[in-house]
Amino acid sequence: MRGLRLLGTAWLIAAAAAVVGLVPPVQARAKALGVLGEALGLPIPRPFASPFVRGEVSLDGVTGHLYVPAGRSPPVLLVPGAAPRGKDDPRAVRLARALARGGRAVFVPDLELSQRRFVTEDIDRIARAVVALDAHPVTEGPVQLVGISYGGSFGLVAAADPRVRGHLVQVAVFGAYWDLVGVIQAATTGVSLVDGRQVRWPADPRAERVLRRVALRLVPEGSRGDLREALAGTGSPASLPGEDRAIHDLLVNRDPELTFELASRLAPEDRGLLRRFSPSSVASRIDVPVVAMHSTDDPAVPFGEVLRLGAALPEARVARVSLFRHVDLQTSPLRAVAALRELAEAWRFSTWVVGAQE
Repeated sequence: MRGLRLLGTAWLIAAAAAVVGLVPPVQARAKALGVLGEALGLPIPRPFASPFVRGEVSLDGVTGHLYVPAGRSPPVLLVPGAAPRGKDDPRAVRLARALARGGRAVFVPDLELSQRRFVTEDIDRIARAVVALDAHPVTEGPVQLVGISYGGSFGLVAAADPRVRGHLVQVAVFGAYWDLVGVIQAATTGVSLVDGRQVRWPADPRAERVLRRVALRLVPEGSRGDLREALAGTGSPASLPGEDRAIHDLLVNRDPELTFELASRLAPEDRGLLRRFSPSSVASRIDVPVVAMHSTDDPAVPFGEVLRLGAALPEARVARVSLFRHVDLQTSPLRAVAALRELAEAWRFSTWVVGAQE
């Protein structure tokens, strides 16, 4: 059945390819279509795609896989999300291969994010990799940073690092968050409040449980039992120390209007942690073009987050899709019209990515 779905979707892309020559610029849009199809794992022929080699390398101490096509090529730093296999995640490999066959030198770094750990060393690794990739002998021109899910958010934070100034041409993200307090708001209340507008979020039921597990790591080990019991409703919040009580109140809150106020009551180190990994905290220092794609039904990262990004970065270009489950396409030949619309929007995003370095 999956084979039939893939074949049906492939035919939709092939149909779109038949008219690509009618809309300029032809080369970028045609190449973007091939990159999109291959990245989604669709059986799309690419007779003019570039051959490439892949090797394990270290760029300024950052290890990862480097995909190198023939000749000097525009560089792409591909930052995967919190997938356990990191650079070896099949989706990251497909996308890296698709970009390399589109004539890009692609570096996919090893990050601790793949173990679902938020460490500042990863932001540093991304910034160092940008500079080193720009100077690499196989690359030509500034780097494009392409980030998937949380990797996109980390990439946006790294884009504000002074070290990368002049080394980036664009940041492209798919399924990224903009503000971690905004993610908490949606996960705990089911609503993102963006410029006074309520954006409902059909969250994955595991989202709040994940937040609670992360929150428990913020408190001293000796206090975790009491906080765990209070969050479960089997203990008294009144007995918690002030800093632990602030975490409890934030996570049990069901009023989206109160989320940011409650977050401001967290301990300074906890507020600092949320800011450190939130692109919203560095918005004024992101001085390169940003393009983003996000699914309206994303169960992992609230759709409201891309609206926050668009509001904070008015020049950013945003593509909206709905048949993706987070970053995975979910469609079938029976939904051909909807799938064609989705693929047209995804193709638009892919064209922004490819076109930035043509």
